[in-house]
Amino acid sequence: MKKILKLLTVAGLGLSINLSSVIAQTPIATETSVSLLSKIQREGGADGTFTISFGSLNGGLASLLNKDSSADGAAGFATWYGANSRTLLTWSGVTGSAVDPDDNAFYKNYSANPSAENYAGGPVNSIWSSTADNRALAFVTYEFGGSVGEIGLYAFDFAWENPAQADFPGNIFTLAANNVQAVYGLSDSNANGGNGSLTTSSVPEPSSASLMLLGAVSLVALRRLRKNV
Repeated sequence: MKKILKLLTVAGLGLSINLSSVIAQTPIATETSVSLLSKIQREGGADGTFTISFGSLNGGLASLLNKDSSADGAAGFATWYGANSRTLLTWSGVTGSAVDPDDNAFYKNYSANPSAENYAGGPVNSIWSSTADNRALAFVTYEFGGSVGEIGLYAFDFAWENPAQADFPGNIFTLAANNVQAVYGLSDSNANGGNGSLTTSSVPEPSSASLMLLGAVSLVALRRLRKNV
């Protein structure tokens, strides 16, 4: 009897591991809403049309400390980011100077209900990962002459949730200057009549606030490493 029980336990463990693997690898649709509240401008205050991708860096913000010199320029960084990140959704053709919190054009809702307000499409595939970093990021790019000329990277203060959990609430997030931390580029919550502004940069260099953020991230990573050793 004990041997049978032992076999059942091992079989159950194997099923659990296999199920976890399936959950991690199978895309799970999640309802998501996103909005833009702050105007977006180029370096020097110039107007522009931008592409915004919402996602996560696989290695988290700490991976920014290990990127090589090929990622120093805006175009190089965009290539590096694309190869080392996961994208939940992309919002292209955003005229940065036209962003208006009272305009429904800057709200999108991805849900199973086509009649929902600001409906933009069905649920999107979650990018939650059991093995990679899940901190939510917004990556803003400005292209000129077919090449990325300026970028901005902004971190939200939350991580994507696991949609396989029964109590998964969905992802609701807003790109606004007072709702993000500027990693590359600038974030000014007092500009634009209090609605804030985000500014991209042609040379991805972290601000002093970003350096503090990256320093804190690397310190946490170091503590985890020491704990696991």
